[in-house]
Amino acid sequence: MPETPDQPTRPVRPKHDAAYKSLFGRRRTVEDTLRVLHAATGTGDAGKARGRELDLGRRLDFAALERMPASFVTEHLGRRHADMLWRIRTVDETWLHLLVLFEFQSTVDRRMALRMMNYAGGIWTGLGSDHLGPGRVFPLVLPVVVYSGRQRWTAPRDIRDLLAPAPRELLGPRPRHGYLLIDLQRLDPASLPEDNVLSMIAALERARSPERLEGLALSLREWTERAGAQELLDIFREWISQVLVIRHGPGGRELELRIRKQEEARMSMLIERARQWGEELNREWLEKGMEKGMEKGMEKGIEKGLEKGRREGRLEGERELVRLLVARRFGRGAAEDFVPVLAGISDSDRLAAIAAEVFTCETAAELAERARGDGTAE
Repeated sequence: MPETPDQPTRPVRPKHDAAYKSLFGRRRTVEDTLRVLHAATGTGDAGKARGRELDLGRRLDFAALERMPASFVTEHLGRRHADMLWRIRTVDETWLHLLVLFEFQSTVDRRMALRMMNYAGGIWTGLGSDHLGPGRVFPLVLPVVVYSGRQRWTAPRDIRDLLAPAPRELLGPRPRHGYLLIDLQRLDPASLPEDNVLSMIAALERARSPERLEGLALSLREWTERAGAQELLDIFREWISQVLVIRHGPGGRELELRIRKQEEARMSMLIERARQWGEELNREWLEKGMEKGMEKGMEKGIEKGLEKGRREGRLEGERELVRLLVARRFGRGAAEDFVPVLAGISDSDRLAAIAAEVFTCETAAELAERARGDGTAE
């Protein structure tokens, strides 16, 4: 049966979808998006009366932002939305909870309003009494469509616009249910705070030339550090290397190699600085060992203190060197998660081998798996 306009063919883009799910499965991305939702969706356009814009971010208690259990979402919406439903409450004293549902689109779907109404119905149907408010009222469901396609979005944004015209007497029963649209290709990153995650997502999506994409890719490390979003660094990198560079045809892989070489050059400079820092740390531990031995006032204590200072200083310096390399390549969050792995390693040769693995692993998770797989850490 041929496709109809109401049943568009949706290209299979598993890596692209996986990147978006990884980004919006992180609390920081969701919080940043909700903070600027009025600007990102056009609900705060200058055409509205001054002071009457919808600024949702001011009304939400972000300390209470949490992801709905994957088991609930999978049962009522399916596996593809497992990490895409979030719950948050407002800052005032009235009972008002929002369930925020993210949907990602690279093509225009005319039936999107119908799909989102079905999703909302599935969510409400599955809620237990513990999720209801006084008088057993239901929380609001806020559907947000994140669209990355080049074609302008033309689908109706409310279910009522999909229905046939009706006599005035029937307008009352006609349902109303809409969604908010974030059109990344037409979202100006300059309209958002520079350290907002959605701003960087839009900038990368709008990178039309290899040179622009390369510049953004090489600025990611510094940007994530300034924005305090280091945990997103490897997600952004994977998205660039597996999805975005491909858009530039045969030159995309060359672009990826140039980016990788420049990153490796930066890492080489970092290694030299880290080694120097490690030597300073070794001397500090040695001095502590001497001081501890002298305090005991015994030759044996001095000898033990010296030996312990050398041993602990060397290992601690090597662990810190590896941690610093992990932080620079994968972000501070990944480095902190890697500390327990390093704590279980007391062999200098193994630490050196792990330091080398930092350059060959694509993600921090892969590095941790290799380290644990070698039996050096529990």
